[in-house]
Amino acid sequence: MHPFIKWLFDVANWVGGYPGIFVISLLGNLLPFMPIPYLFVVYLYATFIPGSNPILVGIVSGLGGGVGKLLVYLASREGAHVVLSEESQKRYERIGKLLGNYGALMVFLFAVTPSPDDVIIIPLGLMKYDPLRFFVAVTIGKIMISIATAYLGKTVAFLTKESLLYEIITSILLFLFVMILLVIVDWELLLTDLGEKGLQRFLMELRRNGFSRYLRRTNRAREDTGNSKS
Repeated sequence: MHPFIKWLFDVANWVGGYPGIFVISLLGNLLPFMPIPYLFVVYLYATFIPGSNPILVGIVSGLGGGVGKLLVYLASREGAHVVLSEESQKRYERIGKLLGNYGALMVFLFAVTPSPDDVIIIPLGLMKYDPLRFFVAVTIGKIMISIATAYLGKTVAFLTKESLLYEIITSILLFLFVMILLVIVDWELLLTDLGEKGLQRFLMELRRNGFSRYLRRTNRAREDTGNSKS
């Protein structure tokens, strides 16, 4: 196990049970654009702690994650102009306008999936989106993905007949898959295109051109090609 993940797991145990899960989930959602694998700790807790209830684990984790993201939202709402460049502010404000009346829906969708939700949280903070709607949407999303993660841990433990080696191997593979998804997809570009083109046109172009436009590696290769030509 990676030392950092072990440290998170140790913190959860040190604080104690469900309060520990709350603290870890809060910390894991507190730093924007720095994906801390708190869900892996939720997964490990549900897998290895006898008697843990996946629903309670998910609810407590979701509440912690919601509070963490609310703090990120409030920070971007009140202090983004201090830490963000003018260019970044304009880009995020443009994304915020594209979200329009779908802010709560987009917050929920990003929160309930393993995607970098800070891409939309900061724009919503800049546009002074309703904080109560934001908190409800992000917390429900975090609760649902945390419950699913906890149940996944219980399921893996059952299927592997509590074999420690198989549980660890399966856990690592699942964790790597999610982290690769977070790293290789350019979520900001995807969200911008979706807002500018609308869902129907976005899906049509996606079906015609494929998903390669939103892969970071592909984008870097295109930039290098453009630079070499110039």
